[in-house]
Amino acid sequence: MKKALPYILYSLIILVAAGLLIYQGVVENNLETGDLVKGLLVIIAAIMGMLRPKRRRSMSNKKALYQKAYGDFIQNAFYDDPKLEKKFYKAVDDYNFDRYAAGIDKLTKLRKECQRTADIFAVTVFMALCCDGIQAYEEAVKHYEDAARIRENATLHSNAGLCLMRMGRLEEAEESFHRSLRINEKNAFAWNNLASLYFKQGDYEQALEYAETALEHNAQMPQALGCAAICCGLLDDDEGYRKYYRQAVSAGYDGNKIKNNLAYLNPGIYES
Repeated sequence: MKKALPYILYSLIILVAAGLLIYQGVVENNLETGDLVKGLLVIIAAIMGMLRPKRRRSMSNKKALYQKAYGDFIQNAFYDDPKLEKKFYKAVDDYNFDRYAAGIDKLTKLRKECQRTADIFAVTVFMALCCDGIQAYEEAVKHYEDAARIRENATLHSNAGLCLMRMGRLEEAEESFHRSLRINEKNAFAWNNLASLYFKQGDYEQALEYAETALEHNAQMPQALGCAAICCGLLDDDEGYRKYYRQAVSAGYDGNKIKNNLAYLNPGIYES
């Protein structure tokens, strides 16, 4: 009820103002220009009053959401400049909704206005993420590494490694994944990325070992479960295949993707 009260009051103001204008103009037929302008201003002010709290809450909610989701990257970026902070969160919003090009444009302009290290770090990270999103992997790696030079972060190195792997630079990718793990040896994503790297090279035993290490740190990780299932299938480990297949499907991994990979890499292993 408390939240609805301002809207009720603003609605009453609009109805009263509009009613007076109609009464003076239609019934009394003596509505002067000055009164018309004043009445319209009251109505416009009331409408703005109804909309403004909603916009403030929306921005506040988004800010809280993004700080929770990307806390390691945002921290206290632009906290001392509300105008720049608003621009920054608009760019984060672009990234969050896959508007990568728009995000890059905003962040490029914002970068010129950065004064503090925390601001530069945050802008650089989201530049990397947006470049990654449009598959501009060379640029993404540059920004990930620039950000990591400002502040070491396991995710930044892991993400850079993924970009390098997609470009076929496998030795550099492996180095980035290990760099990530030196910072945080419990980073399941980095272990899973190493599994993907060795899987890509056809070393299924090593890929399985890394996938299982990832699962030690995140037992419900769908990608690692899927990788483990495929590796077991290719290594003729029927029991391991069926165990990881069931777990992968339960965790949301597409079972057909596992079977299709097996059929492609070694036809006839598991047709059912």
